Amino acid sequence: AGHGGGAAVSLFLPESAMLTRREQVAGPLAPLAVSLGQDLERVLAADPEIPTRKALLSRDGGRCARDGSQLAFDPYSPASHRCPSCGARYEGERHDRAWITWYQLWLVERAVHAAALHAVTGQESLAALSRTILRGYADRYLSYPNRDNVLGPSRPFFSTYLESIWLLYIAAALDMLESADAAGTLSSIVRERVIEPSAAMIGSYDEGGSNRQIWNNAALIAAELMLDDTGAAEQAVVGPSGVLSHLAEGLLGDGSWFEGENYHFFAHRGLWYGVLLAERAGVEIPAPLVRRFDRGFAAPLATALPDFTFPSRRDSQYAVSLRQWRFAESCELGLARSEDRCLIGALYELYERPYARGDTGRWRSTAESERNEPPSSLSRADLGWRSLLFAPPTLPTLEPVAPRSAHLEEQGFAVFRRDRGRVYAALDYGHSGGGHGHPDRLNILLSVGSERWLDDMGTGSYVDPTLHWYRSTLAHNAPLFDGRSQHRTRGVLRAFEERGGAGWIDAGAPIGALAPGVAASRSLVVMTDYAIEQLRWESDRDVRVELPIHALGALEGVSAWQPAQLSGGANVEDGFSYARDEATACAPSSGVARLVLGGGDGGDAWIVTGADARWWRATAPGPPGRGDRPFHLVRREARSGSITTVWSWGRAVVDVEGDGDTIRVRRTAGDVHEHALRDGEWHVELMAGSARSTIILGGATDALPDEDATVAWREMPPASRAIGIPAVPRAFTARLGAEHYRRSEPTWEEAGSPRAEVAIGVEDAHLVVGVEVRKRDVVFRPPGASDPLLDNEHPDIHSDGVQLYVLSPAWSAMAAWLAVPERESGTVRLRAVDGSYAGVPVAATWQERDGGYAMTFRLPLSALGDAPVLPVWLDVLVNDMSPDRERRRGQLVLSGGLGGYVYLQGDRQSPHRLLPFMIAHA
Repeated sequence: AGHGGGAAVSLFLPESAMLTRREQVAGPLAPLAVSLGQDLERVLAADPEIPTRKALLSRDGGRCARDGSQLAFDPYSPASHRCPSCGARYEGERHDRAWITWYQLWLVERAVHAAALHAVTGQESLAALSRTILRGYADRYLSYPNRDNVLGPSRPFFSTYLESIWLLYIAAALDMLESADAAGTLSSIVRERVIEPSAAMIGSYDEGGSNRQIWNNAALIAAELMLDDTGAAEQAVVGPSGVLSHLAEGLLGDGSWFEGENYHFFAHRGLWYGVLLAERAGVEIPAPLVRRFDRGFAAPLATALPDFTFPSRRDSQYAVSLRQWRFAESCELGLARSEDRCLIGALYELYERPYARGDTGRWRSTAESERNEPPSSLSRADLGWRSLLFAPPTLPTLEPVAPRSAHLEEQGFAVFRRDRGRVYAALDYGHSGGGHGHPDRLNILLSVGSERWLDDMGTGSYVDPTLHWYRSTLAHNAPLFDGRSQHRTRGVLRAFEERGGAGWIDAGAPIGALAPGVAASRSLVVMTDYAIEQLRWESDRDVRVELPIHALGALEGVSAWQPAQLSGGANVEDGFSYARDEATACAPSSGVARLVLGGGDGGDAWIVTGADARWWRATAPGPPGRGDRPFHLVRREARSGSITTVWSWGRAVVDVEGDGDTIRVRRTAGDVHEHALRDGEWHVELMAGSARSTIILGGATDALPDEDATVAWREMPPASRAIGIPAVPRAFTARLGAEHYRRSEPTWEEAGSPRAEVAIGVEDAHLVVGVEVRKRDVVFRPPGASDPLLDNEHPDIHSDGVQLYVLSPAWSAMAAWLAVPERESGTVRLRAVDGSYAGVPVAATWQERDGGYAMTFRLPLSALGDAPVLPVWLDVLVNDMSPDRERRRGQLVLSGGLGGYVYLQGDRQSPHRLLPFMIAHA
């Protein structure tokens, strides 16, 4: 495929379709072609430069120091970078190398952009621009170091998926030039110097079911077709982590991507390439998966908020508007495959609904990466190069489609809409969302018009410490137990029914799924002008239940506020360390407090807790880039109980009374609604004077919990497989080598074959763990060295040193330490890992040796328990650094490398990986 001489765009359109497309571009699509040409005028005026340096991801690079906002990308401003929120300007190495990330993607998109325009217009200057960029990368690519990456091997970037997007565009640009017989002498050079080595590197790093692997697959299919290896291209479609697996497992039956709306758009764009290129490779995709993919164009529109943004669930960026050309293009590409009325309604909203015109940002688009722009009115002339080739030449008549309630059952997200879509109430109960999921099962969202009463804040920067806050249960409108964030799990649907002006959903998590010994459920009932949501729990003990409420407003009816610390779990992702300005108050004797909401919609909330509840207020990070904001929290301690809240918009409710079982809602209209949960159904008694009527909401399901919903909070290797440690020194020894290495870019052999010996034994009533390391060029991070701010992790992980993990049944959590030798003082810099068990006294010493170093840890046996034989789980990780790197090279892991990578491991190790030992007392 793609060896020139013909007139077809071989990776994308066959020759006959391309001839038709040229006619359409000269006709109804002419405004789009003209607009895309205008975007290239400035690029054509001067040869673009290929960066000489590798991109860098750092905590501060490309971010505003004032508000954390991502700095705007201007491809023509490599050394001065503006904050779009406050207007501040930034300069410096970190910002420049963050800019390079976006510039590399922007530049390669210009190559495709120009090649596609040339393919349909024949303008030679466009082909020349594309050739210039491709030749520049052929000369430069192999000089970028494959080193210091954050997430997989890469040369120009720091993550494999970014290189995959880049390589996909390189292949696409070359293919279009060859198909138009305009590649000149580039073909073999780009294949040899860029496509072949880049594809080999990408193919070495399999990310399984991740959205990133979608882009790896798309790049591999395109690259292998360009290299005439159809077998390898087919494997990227049908292999264990191929396109078919993502369509079948990552894309759920309702057409939504399992990680939520933000990643849906990113993943679905990648799947578009995968499906298209699979067809060009001659690989048939089963019809049910094709239909699922086609549903994916409209699936996230079902959950759009009233302001036409999508909810910031999971690791989403906050309040991203659908009024962007990229989303319009997605709708158009969907209509090219099927006439879905939802897509027609969305395009009406984007093209016909009056809205202010702004800079669409297409001219600075960075390929398929996620850089979102402010909302703007749009037209078909604002679309991208994919639309030039694949959008319908003309659209069907666009007409508004009223938003409706929606239940994405496989996603586990139900949305109720009222007042012609102006009111939006949702329960997020189901899919855990995988690695980008948050511990926020049974989370409530509520918006009225443009006012977000109960919001989901998504996630800010992945390398900023606030990431831990946004990934805490405390940062959501979801319950937590005993001060700890929920366990990652899936919720279970119990009932759903929508009937005109009344609807409800009931969902929960079985015992042990969210917290040890606790079962919880939540109901959301939505009427015409108010909603009720009720949290219920049962436990095998008195459990501390906390419900955060992130709605801005003044709480009335409680006692006087008193300063007090809001205590909770010590883990950074429990979120309590981010709270400040805390105060507490007692619940009113009636057990009902009122929250008077700000804004212009006349909102109120009545929270029915019982008189035994305690209220808290505090300040914590608000939505990313928007500073801190206050929130409330209600706390109860009981074996079972409920917390019920009535939310009223438009001052529809006058008062609320309740005893936990029955809730009476007195409305402004003079009538009374009485609500109660009975035998799995929600009963509403409507009383107006002497008139009475009843609504019974049912819709019970027979759904059983997924297997992973009932997994115990801690499953350790059984003691029956434990390694016995008699009361002698060095009772157990293990030599760590190739099979224990968790690598970054270099293999164990390429890293110089580092080795270590771990010895575990008992001496003087202490558990003793000795580690002797043999390697070249030991690099210890000195004390007080400036923090390189490379990761959202402690900088000592980028040093030679040792991580020790120990767990005893007597402890509430795993104890973990990160230890780095200090040459000047001769001591060990020993740091307890954030959130680990803090009640264990540990001492560490070290000695320098020829070709390495030795370190010894001593833990008193009394800290492990007082039985004659003590069960203990343990693991040792030896960090491997080299002098030519900014990030560590790898790790030797006592429990085994398992073919894994060190990327994103930080100072964490799963307790499931720890090895079981039986330690004998002296």
